[in-house]
Amino acid sequence: MKINQPVGPSGWAPFFIRVTLGAYFVLAGLSKLEALAAFIQQVKGFGVLPDNASSLYATLLPYAEVALGGFLVLGLWTTLMGLLSALMLLSFVFAFGFFPGHHDLFNKDIILLAASVSLMYSGPGLYSWDNIRKVPSSS
Repeated sequence: MKINQPVGPSGWAPFFIRVTLGAYFVLAGLSKLEALAAFIQQVKGFGVLPDNASSLYATLLPYAEVALGGFLVLGLWTTLMGLLSALMLLSFVFAFGFFPGHHDLFNKDIILLAASVSLMYSGPGLYSWDNIRKVPSSS
């Protein structure tokens, strides 16, 4: 093994990113759904959006996270899900900023945003519905 060569097939990298990012979104959405009323109040408290828009955003966000995460885990419509997750994460960065608290190095959503953009460029990687659905081209 050479230290400057990959240790395995390049298709594993987007697979690991996709499944990890998808699982994160599923778990994040489920945790918000457990205490939805409190989450709605928390989003309103940020003061980024008007109250009605905050309520709508906070109500829909957990469901969107679970659905988007599920699609990512399955590797279904990966490029689109990468775009949607990138837009969602951009909204988080906008709401919290690059440096959300004095104890945080920087906003973790920036790293997740990089993972989303990576999936847009790399595709789903190994073992995905997108790869199963590909129709072989007839020459």
